[in-house]
Amino acid sequence: MTKRNGYTLVELLVVAVLAVALLGISAAGYHTWIKSTAVEASTTVLLAELERARAYALARCCATRITIYDDDRGDLVLVERLDPEKGKDWYPISRTNRLEWTHVELSQQGKTFPSFFFRQDGSCCTEEESLSKEADFAEFGIKLQNRKSQNSSASNQPEPREIFVNARTGLANIKVNEAKKEGSE
Repeated sequence: MTKRNGYTLVELLVVAVLAVALLGISAAGYHTWIKSTAVEASTTVLLAELERARAYALARCCATRITIYDDDRGDLVLVERLDPEKGKDWYPISRTNRLEWTHVELSQQGKTFPSFFFRQDGSCCTEEESLSKEADFAEFGIKLQNRKSQNSSASNQPEPREIFVNARTGLANIKVNEAKKEGSE
């Protein structure tokens, strides 16, 4: 009987097929995990931008504007400041990276807006013409949801997140759906 040095072609093919199968399963799981955490990550980024815009408005005594730009892969958030000396010229302060797989919607009393504004005193409004007026509503919402869950009702889609901004103080907080949280435990 001769001594074997190495593996046969069949053994190598079996190992390669198993490795490819395991890689395919893990890659699909990783992709699902990334999409499910995208909304949570986008919420954190948006909260930071809200605080930046409000702080800038208070510190520099100028109005700031936050605008959401819709993109196929994820929305972009742009923070700009109003130059009081030059009239209605807006200048960028910061811009986020694309909020991957996330759709952001600003709404107040059922109406949606592409942008909203922080006044010099830190309060906010939804229209540029209202910068000099008192807020006529208590708060408005920012809804963040997975881009695919807008059109589908799949059960494995992550829950949408909501941020509420107090119009008089400009402070933002995340609304947590307690009923669903208790039911899942």
